[in-house]
Amino acid sequence: MPRFYFHHRSNGQLVKDQRGLRFPNAEQASAYAIRRTSDVLGKTLSSTNNTYLTIEVTNGERSLCVVRGTVIIERR
Repeated sequence: MPRFYFHHRSNGQLVKDQRGLRFPNAEQASAYAIRRTSDVLGKTLSSTNNTYLTIEVTNGERSLCVVRGTVIIERR
């Protein structure tokens, strides 16, 4: 089973996935990244700043998918 890596970039700060996870194919790895986006956003969310997140799915050699999420805080 192939190994996939999920590199997170939040507000310009990159966190590389060194271990990765095994999935049968790239489609299932991408689906995992989509499901994880809300969890990762919740962990990086600041109550005062907008939060921008990307999760890049790679096979260790090339990018296969990028999931992007944004939380914009509007004060009135």
